[in-house]
Amino acid sequence: MRGSAKPVERTPAGARRFFAPVLALVACVAVLFAVQHLSRSFDYHAVVRALRHLHAKVVACAVLGTILSYTALIARDALGLRAIGARAPQPLVWIGAIVGSALGNAAGFGVLTGGAVRYRVLAAGGITATQVAQLTALTGVTFILGLVAFNGLGMFCAAPTIGRIIHVSTPPLLAGSLVVVAAVAAMFSWCRTDSMQIQILGLGIAIPSRRGLLAQVALVGVDIIGAGLTLFVLLPTAHLGLVDFLAVYTIALLLGVIGHTPGGLGVFETCILFALRGKVPPASVFAALLAYRAIYFLLPLLLSGALLAAFEVRTVAKRLMPRGLGAASPQLASLAPRFLGVITFAIGVMLLVSGATPAFGKRLALLQLALPLWVVEGSQLVGSVLGVALLFVARGLLRRLDGAWWFAIIIATVSMVLSLAKGLAFVEAGVLSFLIVLLATTRNRFNRPAALFEEKFTLGWIVSIAIVLISVFWVLFFAFRDVPYSREMWWQFEFDGKASRALRATVGASLFASSVALWELLRPAAGRLIPPTKEELQAAALIVRMQERSDAVLAMMGDKSFVFSRSREAFLMYAKRGRSWVALHDPIGPRREWPELIARFVELAHRHGGRAAFYQVRPEALPFYLDAGLKLMKLGEEANIPLHEFGLEGSQRTRLRYALRRGERDGLSAQTYGPTEVPALLPILQDVSDAWLAARHTREKGFSVATFDIGYLAAQSVMMLRQNGQVVAFATFMTTDLCTEATVGVMRHTAAASPYAMEYLFAKLALHLKEAGFNQLSLGMAPLSGLTPTPLAGTWHQVAHLLWRCGERFYNFRGLRNFKSKFDPDWQPRYLAASGLLGPFLTLADLALLTGNWS
Repeated sequence: MRGSAKPVERTPAGARRFFAPVLALVACVAVLFAVQHLSRSFDYHAVVRALRHLHAKVVACAVLGTILSYTALIARDALGLRAIGARAPQPLVWIGAIVGSALGNAAGFGVLTGGAVRYRVLAAGGITATQVAQLTALTGVTFILGLVAFNGLGMFCAAPTIGRIIHVSTPPLLAGSLVVVAAVAAMFSWCRTDSMQIQILGLGIAIPSRRGLLAQVALVGVDIIGAGLTLFVLLPTAHLGLVDFLAVYTIALLLGVIGHTPGGLGVFETCILFALRGKVPPASVFAALLAYRAIYFLLPLLLSGALLAAFEVRTVAKRLMPRGLGAASPQLASLAPRFLGVITFAIGVMLLVSGATPAFGKRLALLQLALPLWVVEGSQLVGSVLGVALLFVARGLLRRLDGAWWFAIIIATVSMVLSLAKGLAFVEAGVLSFLIVLLATTRNRFNRPAALFEEKFTLGWIVSIAIVLISVFWVLFFAFRDVPYSREMWWQFEFDGKASRALRATVGASLFASSVALWELLRPAAGRLIPPTKEELQAAALIVRMQERSDAVLAMMGDKSFVFSRSREAFLMYAKRGRSWVALHDPIGPRREWPELIARFVELAHRHGGRAAFYQVRPEALPFYLDAGLKLMKLGEEANIPLHEFGLEGSQRTRLRYALRRGERDGLSAQTYGPTEVPALLPILQDVSDAWLAARHTREKGFSVATFDIGYLAAQSVMMLRQNGQVVAFATFMTTDLCTEATVGVMRHTAAASPYAMEYLFAKLALHLKEAGFNQLSLGMAPLSGLTPTPLAGTWHQVAHLLWRCGERFYNFRGLRNFKSKFDPDWQPRYLAASGLLGPFLTLADLALLTGNWS
């Protein structure tokens, strides 16, 4: 009987995750309508001219205003730490305030985002999470308080000017401003002369003394003045004094905070354009706002990213960090992925805007002499598509995915070349080269080996990209407002056809983004690997013990999930990596249950949009996989010693007899211990294992390889090798209750062991198992062994044989085969069965990560 689906309850959090992106999209459209109305009196070329006529002195003064603002932010953090009774090294306070504010301004949710960054920085100086939360709450509340206070003060000082802008008489404005100022003054009078703490939602909030509160608010004023001056100096001479402008700026800033967009983007610009209409040429205001965003928001973000990336370079980090704070460098460098994610997103927007705007005519004339038209056309189209790709890659960088890092490096490198080919965009190429340097410097921070699209993108991220594309379309229509649209534009391919080229690039990028977003929204859930429960492990162990295959004991490692047959008499074990659902070996249990298990596993993988694969399957089971529609690929051959034929007699055993005699001369002796004796030996085995791993600069593997896990090894048998009484090597072996087969599990030895130690160990193990009545001992697989190319062999056989012959730098293929051949084993082929045309090849890549235990 089928179980009924449980109804899904819509939680408030789920509703917020849905409505917040939708409201952001609506707000974006509303802001663009307002900006469209305000921009009717100027065009794109006027804005470009205004930007190009900004003097270097003006830009330098704007940078000084930004420095003043960020200095106030540092002072606020320092005073806040003093108010909550915490102390941190001054360099960490400076870095935390600068990088936290830079990321908060650029990414939005400044209090939360900046607080998270401050915690990572200040934690290196001994500041606790609770103290950082108190600091964040204090600075956030005082910023709002100061912003409201200075709004009231500015409205009082500039009431006539503000009244003319919003068409309100002066007396109501004066009355309102006095109410605001009086309310703030009353709050100050309520504060005590000494600091105190109050409890809000279980969090102790430190309320500074009246003097400390006044200092915080005064620094908020310095912060606002510095930021306001940054924009003021970028504007041409206007019929608006500094005091009146700062009043307007403060109101726009407050409305931007209420709008809750990153840095008040859109809302702030609309307010400034509306307030300065008729007083400053609109094109100059728009140009000043663009320059203001670049100087006050983008420049600190880029510098913060560069600062954090610099901590990855040890020689630079030693110079940056004062003595005694060197241990903080790794923690600071770990923040780099967050900044690179935001920077990459911003650069993706830059590429899209660049593709939607016309290139300079003189530069196109130079390109016309050097490049064919199709190169210029293709560069702009591909550049815009890559801009969209960067928007998606940015999320992977935030999550520290190595796949996203490789995508970002490739896209940035290609885009840098395309930026020159489409219009000699030198600034764009410079920014992209800067991104490449940051990515190269922070390579070690992107250490999560996961596919970029392994997890679904959130609705919020997709809506953010949609907002960017809507804004880019507005930029396109704004830049080519004077060009009448016609159907022929789609097919105009000329060096002077800037509008046609921009239209094709923007639409192409939008189609690409829509395709990715649609695929993300409609593709099935990837599915998660659920560790087996205690009951499932017990059921699997019962099945394993009652059959002959000893390699089935790998199921007890606990790192693989199970699919049981309906009768619960058989199961298969599997793991997941990317889109690959990989079952290890053939199903375990009666063969009559295998077709059902194979079919169910294939259906499970396909239901989640993955590819089904079976690793190291045996020749006698191949018809089952062919019937399931899977493709086969030979992986290599497994060495199995027929113990009833094994001995030391005869000429073919000369090398083994010599290894045993030489081992005895070196003081080697072997002893076998059963599962009940192994737990007491685990500390000794652990020392040998640790020495073996350290000598090879490697780590434990997994999935198809037995791993040194105390819980797993405690149930195995082990042969321990001593040299002159000192333990130098060991090998575990897996068996079942039927005692017919054994498989070598974990093998380790120390550097002090005799060169003949492992030959001695395996020979002794084979003799011991033969005496105990076992029929077969498996030494494991030799990869790529037995793949001999023939005239009719496929591509895989050709490539595999080439790797076998020339791949010794990467893996000791032939050396492993030669070592196992000393025991004269039967070589039995092993195969990979996988779904899809390229499924076997893609599965091999995921298998390398699975076996290497890369999570």
